[in-house]
Formats: sequence, structure tokens, C-alpha cells
Amino acid sequence: MDYPYPDTRSNALPASAAGRAASHVTYALYAVALFTGFPMFVGAIVAYVARGDAESLYRTHLTYCIHTFWWTLLWGVVGTITTFILVGWAILGVLWLWNAWRITKGWLRLLDTRAV
Repeated sequence: MDYPYPDTRSNALPASAAGRAASHVTYALYAVALFTGFPMFVGAIVAYVARGDAESLYRTHLTYCIHTFWWTLLWGVVGTITTFILVGWAILGVLWLWNAWRITKGWLRLLDTRAV
């Protein structure tokens, strides 16, 4: 069926583009990891494995997730070590908010098929 208006999404990637599913899975695992830490490790592994074959748009999301993992690990260790002087609790709280922000921002941009 022909529509009288041109398709304004002509530059959009097909829904089956390489890396799309892996990006969604990674963001989902990271979202679960906000409440239980372990899935973030699995998400990072998924991101590393899928990044090589992914389209450039999805590669940016997977790289973004990998960077989020490593910064979270670094600040999580710093926050855990410094909890005995109470500063660590503030670090861990800010880290949780930062993770929630990055997951939300990245996933919303992925849903709009935009790079991070």
C-alpha cells in the first residue's frame, strides 16, 4: 500500500541490525544490577562479545555500557573500602544514581535509534 507521505525514517537502521538485541540485553542486565550487583558482570561480557560484530550505532551503546561497567567497578571498590569512615556510603549512593542515569539515558537513546 502506498502512503501519500514519504517515509521520514529512511535513515533508520533495520530492526534486525547486528548488536541491537545485545544492547537491549546489556541495558536490561544493568537495570537489574541496580538491585543485585552480579548481572552487571554478565552484561559486560555480553557487551564485549557482541561489540565486534555490531553496527556502528550499536557499537557506541555497547562501548558506553563497557565504560559504565569499569567506572562502576572502580568507584564501587573505592566506596566499599571507605565505608568505615562513612564517606563510602555517600560514594555508593552517588554511584547508584549515576548508574541509574546512564542506564536510563542510554536505553532511551537506543530506543530512539540514536548513538550515545
